[in-house]
Amino acid sequence: MEQLYALGVSAIEVIQVWFADYEGYLEMVNDVFNPNHMLEILFPVVSIVDSVFAAQLVLCMAFGNWLNAVMKWWLVEDRPYWWIRETDFYTGGRRPILKQFRQTCETGPGCPSGHSETAAILLILTICWVSHLMNDRKCYVWWWKYVMYPVCAASLLSVMLARLFIAVHFPHQVLAGALVGGFLAPALCIYVTDPYIWQYGVHVEYGVGKTMAWHVASVVTIIAISGVTYYGLVLCGFDPQWTIKLAFRWCESPQNIHVTTTPMFALAHSTGYLLGWALTVTPSVAQYRHYTKSRSLIISAFTTTLIYYTFKCLQDNVNKEHALLFYFQIFLLCALKVPFLLRVGPAVAMLPYSKVKKD
Repeated sequence: MEQLYALGVSAIEVIQVWFADYEGYLEMVNDVFNPNHMLEILFPVVSIVDSVFAAQLVLCMAFGNWLNAVMKWWLVEDRPYWWIRETDFYTGGRRPILKQFRQTCETGPGCPSGHSETAAILLILTICWVSHLMNDRKCYVWWWKYVMYPVCAASLLSVMLARLFIAVHFPHQVLAGALVGGFLAPALCIYVTDPYIWQYGVHVEYGVGKTMAWHVASVVTIIAISGVTYYGLVLCGFDPQWTIKLAFRWCESPQNIHVTTTPMFALAHSTGYLLGWALTVTPSVAQYRHYTKSRSLIISAFTTTLIYYTFKCLQDNVNKEHALLFYFQIFLLCALKVPFLLRVGPAVAMLPYSKVKKD
């Protein structure tokens, strides 16, 4: 691994020199494809337009974030900005100097890249959604693939390049993240959300109640795997928080270290969304599709904005003095947010039309 890391550092040095003039753009890409932003900002926005797509998005993103956090603990890999200071590989030779940026000081282990995984998931879901619009609606444009595919490929490459530029990942880590995300998005849609929402395959035999119970049991299993992974590291002599100590030791600007980059926050955040999804998403969300004529987008946008700011205020005021209480409150707020955005908001947006139908 030391030789692989050293080769990766050499590639990062070249990238930081070659793309120095694009620093602003690459930092913007890092901000846009932040996994937390996908769930905290993009999910509410998508829920205004299409609840089914929002349900797919929240499942893929939340499960992807959980798997990413657990895999980082499984693989226990370093990040470039602290590895070059800790390693003995360069003993007797020139130790590389990597430039640090505002987003460099992430605290979790390095592999796989969460940003690359998030970008791959989002771009594949976007292609599937646009394909649905083109093929199932009267707005087909024959050349859409020739535009969408290159744009999505360029976006994914930009994310991978941005993660290398800020020295937060090695090349193999961003590649691993993209591969995991590229596998998860179609797998979860084909085998989980689509059969369940549209009621075909084994979901017809099981019924909504049994399927929901199975989903809740799956989330409980996921939470159990998180706990086993954490305490497994402890029993093996590893400190699960060791990367946080390295981040504080080698980050040039410690004020840039945020709790949202820790594995524990990612686990609480993602499992909360997964539990909310399991308890909320049923075939009923299909009535809130984008093409329905019985839903006001203006009311939907207003209601979603109100829900978003209410939960944001609650999240900004959670107890930060006790770690376990903090993570539990984050978990609970994320679980509650899903039903409000996928069921309450759309239902309110359909109220005026339901009254008209009754009349």
